[in-house]
Amino acid sequence: MVHAIGDRGTIAGGATASGVVKPSPVSGVFLARAIRALMIVTVVANLVYLGALLLPGVPATTLINIWLSQAAQWIPAAVFWLVAARTRFARWEVILAAAGVTFNAAGDTFYALAMDSTGNLPSPSLADLGYLLYYPFTMAALIVLVRRQSRKSTDSVVFDGALAVLGTSAVLAVILGPVFVDATSGAAPLDAMISSLYPLFDLLLVATVVGISASPVLRMGPRWRLLVLGLVLVTGADIAYALLTHLGSYIVGTPLDAAWTVGIALSALWVDGVDRSRSGTLAAASRNRALPVPALSVLAGLGVLLIATQTPVPTVALILAAVTVALSALAVMFRQAALARLLEGQERVVERLTELDKSKSDMIGTVSHEMRTPLSSILGFLELVLDDEGEPLPAAAKDMLRVADRNARRLHNLIGNMLMLPGLESGSVAPATAPTDIGRVLRQSMDSLRPFADSRNVKLTLVCDDAVIVEGDEFQLERVFTNVAENAVKFTPAAGSVHIEVASGIALAGRPAVLITVTDTGMGIPAAEVPKLFDRFFRASNARDQVVPGTGLGLAIVRGIVQAHEGDISVASAVGQGTTFRITLPLRQSEGT
Repeated sequence: MVHAIGDRGTIAGGATASGVVKPSPVSGVFLARAIRALMIVTVVANLVYLGALLLPGVPATTLINIWLSQAAQWIPAAVFWLVAARTRFARWEVILAAAGVTFNAAGDTFYALAMDSTGNLPSPSLADLGYLLYYPFTMAALIVLVRRQSRKSTDSVVFDGALAVLGTSAVLAVILGPVFVDATSGAAPLDAMISSLYPLFDLLLVATVVGISASPVLRMGPRWRLLVLGLVLVTGADIAYALLTHLGSYIVGTPLDAAWTVGIALSALWVDGVDRSRSGTLAAASRNRALPVPALSVLAGLGVLLIATQTPVPTVALILAAVTVALSALAVMFRQAALARLLEGQERVVERLTELDKSKSDMIGTVSHEMRTPLSSILGFLELVLDDEGEPLPAAAKDMLRVADRNARRLHNLIGNMLMLPGLESGSVAPATAPTDIGRVLRQSMDSLRPFADSRNVKLTLVCDDAVIVEGDEFQLERVFTNVAENAVKFTPAAGSVHIEVASGIALAGRPAVLITVTDTGMGIPAAEVPKLFDRFFRASNARDQVVPGTGLGLAIVRGIVQAHEGDISVASAVGQGTTFRITLPLRQSEGT
């Protein structure tokens, strides 16, 4: 086999940020400056080289086509070894990649020195040895890199990578089919073997990188894209060179020659960042790199099989395509089994959580019942003492007893809430419906809340002109209106107001309904927290910050009662401006006719 100068390139496998080795400050500064200077020279050399190859007219001179090409390969090789020194030769992926780049540059240098006047060098030669050694060293570097980053990967990653490798290999085998035929036709065994190794190594290198890129969990670092682009340029140039040589149309000194050196430069840019990445950027790079490569590989395999029905394709391509499709079925079965195990585990977790929730509810119910009996006795005797049923007490003692009575009633109300809420959520507490006058229920709630509103200097008003009858549980509906109005008073500052208004003549799910609106001028609720307002034990952040008392159960009970009455409740609020609750209840059927 005969090579023209510039027909081989290089690529480096590499590393990421884990296991960073820090050099001493003095050596670190020197190495950083040296690497930065060499990278600048590399970029300039590649720009000059590419510009010279793009000039029209005669082919590039020996200075450009040989010596500038050599510089564009050896300078990045020096960058690789300087990065290896910066990491104190502790990163095997960097060392292996540096060795691969060096062997490739050495092979190209030997080619330049040993070629004849026409720019050709008979094969096999030491140049072939340098070129070919680049591939195993580079793939070994990639393997070390993947092993470092795949400690937490799963079996599904292996399937994805295998599918990507096989599908890519099948397509490349079809593309490189003529090259393999040329390499094995009428050549000596050693020459045929060397000629076949070039396209085979290109195929393996591309397939390896595609397989790595198919994994959404490998964190290869933000500069991984530079390495991938470098690989694409180098192997793409290799494939283009091989096909052009097969057609007899390859010309030395064309822009194709710059693809190898540019790929080397991109690899050097990548390796310069292997010990500088951080875990946060690695995670982001991993998330952004997730691509449907395995699915595309299966489609590629099917495409190769389809082409094989119409035209001859290499046997190896046919085998790779068939294995790709077969392995995709295995991957589907693997994922189905994994999904079944996941669903089974989730069902066990749900059952366990359901049991725990039931146990919690049973415990709360038992404790609440046990507390209610003595608490009712305490409230009864407090009421008797405050009514002077026994010996008269001093005024100061009565004031203290009134505080105890008020807090005992708060505790009694909390126990009632804790007993009612589980029943509402399970549907076991059904409302005892009967024709109920909404206006009368609201006035009862207002009467019970007026002393509380007066003590806070909050104006409490009600507008309800007509008798509005609903089918409802009077006790539960009074609890709804009392809870909502009490919350409004509690969260409204002095000199504020709470306004309740009843409006009929609206519809709910196609039925006549009544709308009860409770509007306050209180502190309001942050917009992001409004959707959680009816959740159990939830309290708005500004209420917690201002230490406003409450348990977070009242509105959850309100929603449960309203829904049990086939009604609806919504809320609108703005911080610092106030809150409006809208409760909609269906009217009694006879009232709507």
